[in-house]
Amino acid sequence: MQMSELLEQGIELMLAGMLTVFFFLCILIISINFFALILNKKDKKITAPEQNSMEDINTNHIRIIKEIGNRI
Repeated sequence: MQMSELLEQGIELMLAGMLTVFFFLCILIISINFFALILNKKDKKITAPEQNSMEDINTNHIRIIKEIGNRI
C-alpha cells in the first residue's frame, strides 16, 4: 500500500468514528430531554411533603453529624 492510500483510509476511519460519536451524543441528548419532560409531568402530580417530615430529616442530619464528630 502506498502512503496516500493509508492516509485516505485513516481519514475515512476517523470521520466514521467522529460521526458515530456525534450521532450517539445527539440521541443521548434527545433521550435525556425526553425523559426530563416525562419526569416533570410526574413531579407535578406528587404533593409536597409535610413540614414534620422535614424536621425529622433535619434532626436525623444533626444526629448523624454528631456521631461522625464523636468518631473522629
